[in-house]
Amino acid sequence: MKKKVLIIFLGIISLMSVLLAFYATSYPGLGDTHDSCHNSPGGYTIARDSTGTITADNSSVVYIEITATGSNLFVQAYSGAKDNDDFIIFPTNERIVDNSGNDTNPSPDAMTVVFTITTPAIDGVYYLFIIAGDNLTTQPVFAYANIKFSIGGVSEVIDYIGRFFSHTGFYIIGGIAIISLATGTILYIINQEKFTKIHGLLAGTSLILTTINIITVIQPTALVLPVILQPGLVLHFLHIILGVIGYGAGIIAFLAGLSGHRSRIPGFIALGCWTFNYIQGLLSIFLGVGF
Repeated sequence: MKKKVLIIFLGIISLMSVLLAFYATSYPGLGDTHDSCHNSPGGYTIARDSTGTITADNSSVVYIEITATGSNLFVQAYSGAKDNDDFIIFPTNERIVDNSGNDTNPSPDAMTVVFTITTPAIDGVYYLFIIAGDNLTTQPVFAYANIKFSIGGVSEVIDYIGRFFSHTGFYIIGGIAIISLATGTILYIINQEKFTKIHGLLAGTSLILTTINIITVIQPTALVLPVILQPGLVLHFLHIILGVIGYGAGIIAFLAGLSGHRSRIPGFIALGCWTFNYIQGLLSIFLGVGF
């Protein structure tokens, strides 16, 4: 039994890794929500010619000078990132490579690009996301600039409730899963003989809901994986690791329960990992970071 459970556990982790790699793309879908520039551990740097929030009228023109360094360099404000699609970006939202016509710095491994940005037509707070990285790789190591715009003098108001109900329902489904598992565990501890079946139903429900969450979260996680792996964002990476450990422990506990074996330790591990991740996610929302 133990050998079969171990094989299944390793198989699940392998499957999740394959799915994560399959859905991974060249770029992150999200950056840090704070207005800043972040250099990469791979030696790439990026900076802009000003700091802080850019305040402008709607449908106005703003010039942003981006400087970057690194080998095989490119700079890009690519479509689909953050609020980039709400801006009109000139000269292009495609990759601008080192020593091309739009690079005004003749030195190798260094670029200066002036973007002409037409701001959105609707007042609000927007983020322009620009990266600099290795043009010779399909999934480049990169540095990024996340530039905050206040259009029409609007101040950013964080919608905590909206953030909770966003993320494709992660927090709603995850909350129900944790409550189900915690309730079943407490009842089982109180009276094992009386509540064994109820514990099994609640634990099974929790596992099913968690599986739905994992299937849903794979692609968005893959999209931000290059950002997550950068220094300073270790909590996001820890979130993934604990999620894998908790899910594996939950599978072991479920299979052991079906075979009639007691499985308190794996069950407690699953409950602990999932609860920690849930609380961490909520704190991220209220701190204005999100995941």
